[in-house]
Amino acid sequence: MAHSPSPTPPRDAPAPPAPAASVTASAGAPTASIPDRSALLRVLRDPQGGESLSLQAGGLTSADGRRHWPIVRGIPRFVPADDYAASFGFEWNLHDTTQIDSVQSTKVSEQVLRDKTGLGPDDVRGRLVLDAGCGAGRFAEVLLDWGATVVAVDLSSAVDAAARHVGSNPRALLVQADIGSLPFAPGTFDAIVSIGVLHHTPDTRTHFLKLPPLLKPGGTIAIWVYPDEGEYRRRLPWIPVTSRVRSRWFHGFCKVLVTWMRRHPRHPMSAWIQQIFPISSQSHGLENDMLDTFDGYSPRYHGVHGAEQVMGWFREAGLEDVESLPIATSVRGRRPRS
Repeated sequence: MAHSPSPTPPRDAPAPPAPAASVTASAGAPTASIPDRSALLRVLRDPQGGESLSLQAGGLTSADGRRHWPIVRGIPRFVPADDYAASFGFEWNLHDTTQIDSVQSTKVSEQVLRDKTGLGPDDVRGRLVLDAGCGAGRFAEVLLDWGATVVAVDLSSAVDAAARHVGSNPRALLVQADIGSLPFAPGTFDAIVSIGVLHHTPDTRTHFLKLPPLLKPGGTIAIWVYPDEGEYRRRLPWIPVTSRVRSRWFHGFCKVLVTWMRRHPRHPMSAWIQQIFPISSQSHGLENDMLDTFDGYSPRYHGVHGAEQVMGWFREAGLEDVESLPIATSVRGRRPRS
């Protein structure tokens, strides 16, 4: 199916703010290098009632003054802790540069974004994009390079890693929040991307359905979730065990295992292990395979899905022009214009 033309942003779309004074941050947090994001902060809403928030007392306060969310190191925090996503906070702060194109001098993340969303620079330039589950900011960086204004959200402390890469860009707003209870009004974004995230929530479908209402009329959403095949399916029985191991210990195990298997690719034991406990092999270096192996086994939730199932969610959400992209379980659709 041909891609629909990208929507033109409404006149009231938030304009990218120019660098200026820093926003209010929590006591003791450095603010000198944090650009003024007053315009972007206006997209934030009370997750409970949807009302506008006021910027005061080192954070954001609800209209009735009863709820307050701190801004720590320039990042609004709508959750008190990482909750079920603690392993992601661990991995992305440890491997904060492993998949960042500008650091690695590659175009790997850019190509992944293109392949799994069908989007390119012309689709997002000058538009407001939500990166739902940003991790260390690999795709947020690409979207910013393409000229988008980006709101990057993660449940975990990975937002701190992302801030180290894109936090100085005045067109970026980092937010720590739960995809199941996002602090945005309906009709806020021109585009939403979520790559490799929703299958790590308690219910992939339920959390996906929270996203389409946030699109402006004519806006595009594109996601990729684990397909119900191959190594994704073979990992599934291990998750109840591996997700309970302390992150630091399990990361050490992955480091030893992946290193040994890369050094002994022809050893009979390597082939046997790969069949029952598949490790990552993406041809992007040893560190990337360590990270990706840890990422595949450590989260508490590990959903696997079929393309028709995912497309069904898009139709359930009332989206149009729903298409399955060549990468398995990569699906995109568009919110009707009226």
